[in-house]
Amino acid sequence: MGAGEASSAQGGGAAGPSGWSGRGSGNRTSGAATSSEAGAGNAARTGRSGEAGAGQAQSGQGQRGQTQRGQAQGQQTDGGVVTPVSATEVKAGTLTTQRRLSGTVSATQSTTVNARVTGVVRSVKAGVGDQVSSGQEVLVVSSPDLQSAVQTAESNLAAAQQEWRSRQRVLTSGRVSLQQAITSAQNTLNNARKQLNSLQQLYAVGAVARSEVDAQQVAVSSAQSALLTAQSNLTDTTQGAQEDVSAAQLSVQKAQIALQQAQRDAAVTRLTAPYGGTLTAVNLSEGETVSSGTPAFTLVSSTLAVKVNVPATEAASLPAGTQLKFVVGQQTYPLKVAQVGGGTTGSVPVTARFTTERLPASGTVGSVIYTAKVGQGILLPSTALLADNDKTYVFVIQAEKAQRTQVTVLGQAGTQSVVQGIPSGVQVITQPPSGLVSGSSVTTSNGGGARQGGFGAGGPPAGAP
Repeated sequence: MGAGEASSAQGGGAAGPSGWSGRGSGNRTSGAATSSEAGAGNAARTGRSGEAGAGQAQSGQGQRGQTQRGQAQGQQTDGGVVTPVSATEVKAGTLTTQRRLSGTVSATQSTTVNARVTGVVRSVKAGVGDQVSSGQEVLVVSSPDLQSAVQTAESNLAAAQQEWRSRQRVLTSGRVSLQQAITSAQNTLNNARKQLNSLQQLYAVGAVARSEVDAQQVAVSSAQSALLTAQSNLTDTTQGAQEDVSAAQLSVQKAQIALQQAQRDAAVTRLTAPYGGTLTAVNLSEGETVSSGTPAFTLVSSTLAVKVNVPATEAASLPAGTQLKFVVGQQTYPLKVAQVGGGTTGSVPVTARFTTERLPASGTVGSVIYTAKVGQGILLPSTALLADNDKTYVFVIQAEKAQRTQVTVLGQAGTQSVVQGIPSGVQVITQPPSGLVSGSSVTTSNGGGARQGGFGAGGPPAGAP
C-alpha cells in the first residue's frame, strides 16, 4: 500500500457455521511447563539436583532436535513440545482503505457555439472573460437573405388575412340579404293566407264569387314557392361563402407557419449563451464575413468540479452523492460525486462537485481523498497469511493445536487482509513461527494454554489439510 493510503476494518461478531466453535474455552488447567520447569520436575521426583540438571539438558536437547527437524522451538510438557504463538479472534466485517488520488478543478461544462448562417457579423456584445447569463446575446450575424424571407412571409400573411376578412364580409352580408328575402317571403305568404281566409268566409255567405277565392289560392301557393326559394338561396349561398371563408382561413394558417419558420431561421443570426458562465474565447469581430459552422465563441460554466480517475474496481463504491474531500495544501474542500463514467477495467473518470461556495480556482491540482471498500469477509492481520505455491493458508487453533486451513484472499490494505474460508470467531495465529505444521500443540504468548476454537467436534472443513 502506498504512502497515500490508510486502511480500516469494521467487523462484527457473527458466529461461525455449524461444526465450528466460535470462541476458545479458556486456558488449560494443567498448564504447559517450560523446559526449566520440566527439569525441576525431574529433580523433584528423583531428589537429586544432578538429575534435575540432566533433565534440563535433556529438554534443551529435545528442543534443538525439534528445531533441526523444522519444528518451531517449543516448551516441553507431558504431551510433547508446545509452541508459544500469538493469536487473535477473527471477526467478519468490511475492509476499507483511504485513497489519495490527484484531481484537477475544471468547469462542469465547456461549449463552443458556432455560427449557423452565412453572413456578416453585425455586432459583438460580449468579450473574453465576461460573465453571461443563459440566453444572453453574444454576437449577431446579419443575413440579408433570411431577413428578406421574413419580410416576404410577413407580406404573405397580411395578404392571406385580408382575403379571409373579405370572404368573411361576403358571407356576413350575403347571409343578411338572404335572410331579409326570407322574412319578406314569409310576410307575403302570411298576408296571402289571411286574405284567402277572409274570401272564403265571404264566399260562404255569397258575398264574393268563387273565382276570387281560387285566384287568392293561387296567390298563396305562389307565396309559398317564393319562401322556399328564398330559404334555398340562403342555404346554398351560405354554404358556398362558408367554404370560401374556410379556405381563406387555411391560407392564413399556412402563412403564419411560414412566417414562424422564417423568423426561426432569422433567429439563428443571434448567437446566445446556452447557459450561464464565462466567455473564454470570442473568435469573430464586427464586420467580419462568417460562414455557417464557423466557431463563434467558447463558454465555460460557472459551476466548478473536480475530475479524477479512479480504479475501475473501486468505481462501484463511489455512487452519485458519495462524499469526498479535495485537499490543496492546508485547505480542504468538501465534494460530492456527480457522475461516474463506465468501464470495468483500468481507470474510470469520476466528476465531483463542490458543496460550498468557497472554491479553488479552475485549473487547481490537488488530492482527492475518499474511502474505498476493499472487500467484505473475515478480517485478520496480513502477517497471519502463509503462501504455498499458488494457495494461501492460515493456522487456526483447534483444541490447543494448530490447524493449517486454506483461505481465499479477497483484498488487502495496510496491515490488514479480508479473506473467506474460515468462520467468524475462530482463533487465528497472527505470526506463525517458522516450521509450524498442522497438529502442532500451541500455547498463546501470554504463557497459558491456547484458547480453544477452530473447527469444533466436526473437524476442519472439507479440503483443509
